[in-house]
Amino acid sequence: MKNVSKVPIWFMRQAGRYLPEYMKIRSKNSDFLQLCFNPELASEISLQPIKRFDLDFIILFSDILVIPHALGQNVDFLKNHGPSLNSINSKNDINYMDFNKCLRKISNIFETIKILHAKKGNKNLIGFCGGPFTVLNYMIEGGTSKTHSKIKKFVKDNKNEASDLMKIITELSIEYLKKQIESGANYIQIFESWAGLLERDEYIDFIVKPNQQISEEIKEFSKDTKIIHFPRGSRKDYKIFAEEVKCDVLSLDLTYPKELPSILREKGITVQGNLDPQELLNDGERVEEKTKEVLDKFKKNNHIFNLSHGILPKTKISNIEKVIKVVRDYETSK
Repeated sequence: MKNVSKVPIWFMRQAGRYLPEYMKIRSKNSDFLQLCFNPELASEISLQPIKRFDLDFIILFSDILVIPHALGQNVDFLKNHGPSLNSINSKNDINYMDFNKCLRKISNIFETIKILHAKKGNKNLIGFCGGPFTVLNYMIEGGTSKTHSKIKKFVKDNKNEASDLMKIITELSIEYLKKQIESGANYIQIFESWAGLLERDEYIDFIVKPNQQISEEIKEFSKDTKIIHFPRGSRKDYKIFAEEVKCDVLSLDLTYPKELPSILREKGITVQGNLDPQELLNDGERVEEKTKEVLDKFKKNNHIFNLSHGILPKTKISNIEKVIKVVRDYETSK
C-alpha cells in the first residue's frame, strides 16, 4: 500500500500588499514600523491569509529591520522608496552594550506572537529574523541598493569592523529568536536575502559561519523548534551551506545545483520553495502548470511548497487560489 502524503504550503510575504484587507489597515497606519509593533493589528494581519486561504503556516507580520532599530539605528520606511536608515561605519555608531535593553525596544513583537500562538489551532507558527549579513547590508548601505557597493567595500577594506558588527547582529538575533520561541513560535526562518553578494571565502565567513552559529544555539535552546534557512542567491554555494549549516528546512530560489535536492534528501533536510513569484502575475493556466512543475521537481523530497521570494504586490488573489488548489490536490508517494 502506498504511503500518500500531502505537501504543506505557505507563501513568503503572504500577509501583504496584494490583500485588500491588509491595504485597508495600512491606509490607516502610515508608519510601517509602528504597525509591526502594534500586537493587535500585527496579529490580525498575520492571520489574514490564514482566514482567506487556510494555509498551513502562519508567519509573524514584522520586518527584518527591527534589529537595527533595536540597536538604536534610525529606521524609516518611505513611501515608494522602501527602508531608509542612517548608515553606520562601526559598532560605535550603535547601542549594543545591553541586549536586554535592545530587546525591550521590540518587545511588542513577542506579544504579537503570544496572541498568534493562542489562535493558531493546528497551524505552524513561524517567527523570523534577517540573516546577519543581510541586516548588516542594510545598516551599511542605509537602505536598499542596486549596486551594494558600500557593503562590498566595507567587507573588503574593514574586515575587522565588519566582523565585530556581524558578531553583535548574530548574537542579538539569537536572543531575539529565543524570545520568539518562548512566546510561541515553533518554526523560525532566517532570511539571508543577500547571500549571493559574496564570493567563496567571504561567503564562508559572513554567511555560513553566522548562520551555523544561529542554528547551533537555537537547537541547544529548543531542540524541537524547526529551523528554516533561506540563503537567497547562493547558487553553487547552496551545497556548501547545506553541508555546513544544520537546518531542518532549506528554502531555495530559482538557481541551485541540480544535485542539491538529492543531497538534501540524503541529509534529511526538507526542501522549501520555489515557484517564481513573477509567475503569479501570468494567466491562471500557466500558473497551474508552473506550480505542478515545482511539485514534480521535488516529489522525491520532503517538500514545503513556497515561492523563490515574496509575493509581489500586483499578484492576483485568483492566482494564489489556483496555486493552493493544485498543491492541495497533489499527492506524493514516499
